Amino acid sequence: MEQSDKNISFSEWQELTFSDKREIWNHYWNPYEPEIGFRTKKEIVDNFIKSININALQYGIGNFGWGVYELFIIVEDSSIIIPKTFSDISINKGVVKEWIDKNKVEVKFDYGGTTTIDLEQKIVIK
Repeated sequence: MEQSDKNISFSEWQELTFSDKREIWNHYWNPYEPEIGFRTKKEIVDNFIKSININALQYGIGNFGWGVYELFIIVEDSSIIIPKTFSDISINKGVVKEWIDKNKVEVKFDYGGTTTIDLEQKIVIK
């Protein structure tokens, strides 16, 4: 796949092999330049949201270390069950541990530890 072809639609993404998808998220997407592949990442998140019936505080896609991109969802109730993957991308569930203020929470992710998250944006693409 050519470098210029990596900002693709969700339907094109769905047709890629797992290996091709992995190449894109490991070697093309860059957490320091989130605009790279933005269209593709946004369409993946939009379709992920449509595929589940969960009213989350925040949805997104981002890098959780070692170049690993994951979809993520932040919820208040740890008993909410989410799928493990969507379109070959792992899903990282975050559960609110503490409200810091109106838009900030301390969240414990399944992968990536505990961090403070700003909830002003409902969808985050990193």
